[in-house]
Amino acid sequence: MSTDSQTVEGGRWRTAVAAVLGLYAVGLVLAEAVLQAGAILATALALTLAVTKRLRLEKDVRAFVVASVALCGWQLLSPALALLTGAAAKWPRGARYGQALDTVAAAAVACIGTLGVPWLLLGGIIAGGWLLAAGLGFFQHRVRWPWEPPAFLKLNLSRLHENFGTEESPRFAAGGFFFHRLRFAHGAIAVLGPALAVLGRSKVTRQRVLAGAVVLGLLLSIYGAFARAALGAALGVCVLALLLLLRGTPRKAGLGVAVALVVLVLLTPAWRERFAKAVDNLFGSGERSLAMSVGWRLVQERPWLGVGFGNHKPAALATQAQTGITDLLATDSHNIWLTAWAETGLVGLLLLAAMHGLLARALVRRHRQGSIVATGALLSFVGFHVLALVHYLPFHPSVHLSFMFVWGLGLCGEGVSGERGIPFHSPERQGRFGRDGSQDPPQGS
Repeated sequence: MSTDSQTVEGGRWRTAVAAVLGLYAVGLVLAEAVLQAGAILATALALTLAVTKRLRLEKDVRAFVVASVALCGWQLLSPALALLTGAAAKWPRGARYGQALDTVAAAAVACIGTLGVPWLLLGGIIAGGWLLAAGLGFFQHRVRWPWEPPAFLKLNLSRLHENFGTEESPRFAAGGFFFHRLRFAHGAIAVLGPALAVLGRSKVTRQRVLAGAVVLGLLLSIYGAFARAALGAALGVCVLALLLLLRGTPRKAGLGVAVALVVLVLLTPAWRERFAKAVDNLFGSGERSLAMSVGWRLVQERPWLGVGFGNHKPAALATQAQTGITDLLATDSHNIWLTAWAETGLVGLLLLAAMHGLLARALVRRHRQGSIVATGALLSFVGFHVLALVHYLPFHPSVHLSFMFVWGLGLCGEGVSGERGIPFHSPERQGRFGRDGSQDPPQGS
């Protein structure tokens, strides 16, 4: 094939990658269906690259991809094993079963990102979109949502009419474009990590100002959603970012802002009431405590293979006479590790631990080599696991896929070039897509 033909073909592949990643980025803000479409297309594109032998992955990324595919495969297989062993009476719901494919979304983004990532496009979409979403969320927090969404959107308006204040001074649950306060707030944690990384490490003043505005918008979004775990995770991630990325006066100023935000929360009556109920919710007779106890019961009954991926709800409801579990609480164990163990057994639990461990190792390596994107993904990773202690985040694809997108981009990592550790801004890497527009493909190790 001639050089010109190779250049044209390479340009087409890059255009396809830019389109898929752009669509995925829009989904982070706009709608779950758009997120799912972006993830599916990214997976299909990654498979095409693998089949056509265009895929070149670094060793640590390759290990993460293999672990992700293995976990996804086990999740897809586990319902059949549950049926064979008598742990389940029927196949799980199609929508719940299909969530197994979300497991490979980060791996897919990391794979297609080897052809080049349009960083400016993605940064503009995510920053602009979340600032709009934050503005909408602030409106929803202060004003009872006045318009009925079109029926075909299947949006739950009652979520936005939930009043956490008083009749005299109402404060409603913000949900942004998702119309769901937990999807909105937990999705904000996924984006918070990259925004903090740019704020703390970028040398371009305009980027830092924009990142600061996004961080503020994200924190206000979480505050307006009345999501306790998300607010705790956000504050933890912010403090970690300050300790990791800043020194001297900027660090002290940032810690001062964090303290001010805590004081603001404590001065808000609705938030004080929310936190007062949190201890009982976790350690007393609350909802999460009940859901976790039922999940542990399922683990004890089927420790090795579980009840099958997606079968937590019917298995939990089978204990309703003894435990009193409700239909709503039976969906999962409100903890990612406990839910994974209950559904996919010890095998699935170990595969999940391997996937996240390999991801963390790869992100830490790139963070140490100077990748801002990897630093942001690492902060996002920490936020995810704080939330995962009290939420089964994969149950909401909009949340899970948001984190997967950020992690996949972190493995593409601007600032790290591969086994040799060549900075992306060096002359050796100026052909990288998104730098000077040239079509030279990146070299894998």
